[in-house]
Amino acid sequence: MSPRLSLTARVVLIVTLALAAGGAGIGWLVFRAATGQAAELFDGQLVQTAEMLVAVAHQGDGAAPRSGEQHDADDHDDDTADALHGGAPREIRFGRRFRQVLVYQVWSAGPQPRQLARSPHAPDEWLPAGTEGFTDARWAGGAWRFFRFERSGCIVIVGQNAEVRQRLVHEIGEHGFTPLAIGFLGVILLAWGAIALGLRPLSRLAGELQQRAPDQLSPLAEGPRPRELATLVAALNGLFARVARAFENERRFTADAAHELRTPLAAVAAQIQSVETAPDEAVRASRLRQALAGVQRMARLVEQLLAAARLDALDSVRRESVDLAQLARELAAERAAAALTRDVELALEAPDKLPAQVQPELMRALLRNLIDNAVRHAPPGSDVTLRLGREGARVRLSVSDAGTGVDAALMAQLGERFVRGEAMAGTTGAGLGLSIVRRIAALHGGELVFARADEGGLKVEVLIDA
Repeated sequence: MSPRLSLTARVVLIVTLALAAGGAGIGWLVFRAATGQAAELFDGQLVQTAEMLVAVAHQGDGAAPRSGEQHDADDHDDDTADALHGGAPREIRFGRRFRQVLVYQVWSAGPQPRQLARSPHAPDEWLPAGTEGFTDARWAGGAWRFFRFERSGCIVIVGQNAEVRQRLVHEIGEHGFTPLAIGFLGVILLAWGAIALGLRPLSRLAGELQQRAPDQLSPLAEGPRPRELATLVAALNGLFARVARAFENERRFTADAAHELRTPLAAVAAQIQSVETAPDEAVRASRLRQALAGVQRMARLVEQLLAAARLDALDSVRRESVDLAQLARELAAERAAAALTRDVELALEAPDKLPAQVQPELMRALLRNLIDNAVRHAPPGSDVTLRLGREGARVRLSVSDAGTGVDAALMAQLGERFVRGEAMAGTTGAGLGLSIVRRIAALHGGELVFARADEGGLKVEVLIDA
């Protein structure tokens, strides 16, 4: 089916094909029934004609002399013939449209039958009728159907040309089929109009959408609409909401990037410019190292901004079975070098195996951000402990350090973007790590909890349904 066809044309075409298939079957049944009844009608006409000829023959007998009057057999036969023909040979016809010539013969019954009467086209010899009843035979160069009737001393044979008969039968059948075909065309036209009328609400909806500006993402009025269109409108409103959220995420990402990158870029530019005025090679190398560190901080900031933007665009995640204990061991080993650089000892407390249904890459990002955040903000010479365990249907992940902690007022704001505690001052973070952790936990049906660690620092716990 061509994709250029309108929905109305598609529905009408499908309905037409369905009606055509059904109409063809019904038409064939109607034609078969009509032709069968027409054939029975013509057979009945043969029988009635034979009975009529017998009745006329009996009338001829009534004209014959009564007992005591002498007439020979020839006179009796002539009287019967005259009664049959009314003084002259005639044709038996029926109907004005379905008219045909019947051939017939009337014979006397007995050891030596005599032909009492015949139609003008009938021969002097016997017609090939066979025994009493209906017979199909060849005669006069064509196919014929004969009916032989014996009653009251008479033998009547009536015949019809089978080809003419068949043509008339089919014509009757066609006349029965013609109204059905005309009615079929009428039904198609009515169906076209009815479908176009039924699809008018869809056309109105299309008009509403065409009149919308590109940035108009407000929901469509649901109002009284057909059930199918109500479902479509609900889906469109959901799409508008998702697109609006995506636009909002892009605007927020642009604003966050512009705000957070402005200061580091200015600092890196100043450090690079100061290299030209450095008094000696040692100062020049130090300033270059500071500029490189600034570029690295910006690279991490951009990476976190992009990660946050991707997470904001997600509504759900596809989970699979992951051993969180093994994943935690891999990340702990990976981040151990960075911990040693800051003179921080990284410890892991986890069971041998901890299977869970999670999104592997997002869970890797969650653990990495938790570990990096704790290592970056822990004071030198302290410990950072990563703990994993299961509590019923939930998995608990926690990271604690031995730093100075965060006061209660600020703890309520942790996990929001660009929020950093006083204990984190002087570090290279941008306040995005914990917001990324919170978003990943929410995508897994979990939550992020902050508390004071037993070691005195900050304890970050993640509870997820896994």
